[in-house]
Amino acid sequence: MKISVIGGGRWARTIASVLCGLPGRADQITMHSPSNVAGLQAWAAQSQFADRLSALNTWPTCGAGPKRPDAVIVANRAEDHFEVAAGALIGGIPVLVEKPVALARRDIDELNGIATAKNTAFGGSHVFLFARYVETYAASLASLGRLRCLRMIWTDGASDLRHGEAKSYDPAVTVFDDVLPHVVPMVGELQFRDLSLVSLDVRGGGARVAIEAEANGLPVSLLLARNDQGRQRRIEVETESGVAVLDFADEPGVIDIAGTRVNGDPHWMTALRPLGTMLAAFIAAVEGAPLDRRLSPDWAIASAAFAEAVRGRYIAHQAEWLVARLGEPLDSELLYALAEFGSPEAGNADGISKAWPAIADQAELKMFLARSRLFSTQAKSRIGISARA
Repeated sequence: MKISVIGGGRWARTIASVLCGLPGRADQITMHSPSNVAGLQAWAAQSQFADRLSALNTWPTCGAGPKRPDAVIVANRAEDHFEVAAGALIGGIPVLVEKPVALARRDIDELNGIATAKNTAFGGSHVFLFARYVETYAASLASLGRLRCLRMIWTDGASDLRHGEAKSYDPAVTVFDDVLPHVVPMVGELQFRDLSLVSLDVRGGGARVAIEAEANGLPVSLLLARNDQGRQRRIEVETESGVAVLDFADEPGVIDIAGTRVNGDPHWMTALRPLGTMLAAFIAAVEGAPLDRRLSPDWAIASAAFAEAVRGRYIAHQAEWLVARLGEPLDSELLYALAEFGSPEAGNADGISKAWPAIADQAELKMFLARSRLFSTQAKSRIGISARA
C-alpha cells in the first residue's frame, strides 16, 4: 500500500515511523511538506526504514496514475487540513485527519459529505480512544454506580520534551481548539456527552482556559493550559461509590479507584500502543473493513461544535481584555494573545513588537483583530468592541 503523510513536523514524522513499524506490513510511506522537505529527506535517510520512506515538496497526486496514494493522513497545520483532505476525498482517496480535523464545524460537515458522496473512508485522529488505559478506566467507572461530575486537567509546560524532541504548538490555534478534539471524545467515552458551556475563565493572555460545562445535567470542569508549570493529564470522576482517577501524564498512566492504584495498561511494552492501534484501524478501513467507530467524524463534529461555543465567549473576553491593555507595554501575556489572533503582523515577536505600539485606539484594535486567520466571520462580528470603537 502507498500511504501519503501530509506534514513536516514532529507528529508527522512520528506517524510515518509508527506506520513503518506496524507488524506484518511493508507499506511505502511518502511524506509531503513544501516547507520542510529537506529536513524530512535527511530524517528519512537516517531511519531504519529508509527504503520505505520518501519525501516530496508537493501535495499527493489524487488523479489516476502510478503516483496516486492508496490513503492520505493529514498532519500539517490545522488551517490547511481542509484543503488537503478535501482534495484527496474528492479524488476518492481514504483520509485520516489529525486533530483538529478543522477549526469550523461546517468544514468537517463538508468533508464528511464529500466522503459520503464518494463512498470513501474519512476518519478523525481520536488517538486516546485507542488507549487501553482509557478503556480500562471507562470499564472501572461502569462498576461504580451513578456518575456525579468530572474534572479534567490538561496542561503542558513551556519547554516540554516528547520522545527527546521539544514539543511545540501553533500559536494561531487556541489551546481549546487544540485540546478539545482529544478531550471531548474521551469524556464522551466516559458517558459525559452533549457538552454545553456554562462559563469560561481565561488567564495568561489565553494560555490558560478553565471551562465549566454540563453533560446531560452533570457538571464537567476542564482546565486547559500551555506554557504552564509542567505536563499534566488527569481525569477525576466522582461517582456514588467514590472518586476514580486516571493520571496519564506518563503513559500508560495509573488508575486509582478508592485508593487502590493499578497500572493503566499492563501490556504497554508488548502490544501496539494507541497510535499504532489507531493507524492499523484506519488501514483496515482503507482495505475495505467498516470504519472503526472511534475514528468516526461524529466525534470531530461534537468537538468542533463545543469549541465554537467556547470561541464566541473567548473572543469577546480577549477583545475586552485587549481594550483594557491598550497603551501598556508588551509582556508575555500580550505577546501570547496577539500571536494567537494570527494577523499578518502577529506571526512572531518582532512583528508584534512593531504592531502593538501603533494600535492607538479601539478602532485600530478592531482592524487588527479582524485580520485574524483563524476566527470565522461570524466570530469576528462578536468581538464586542465595534459599538465602542
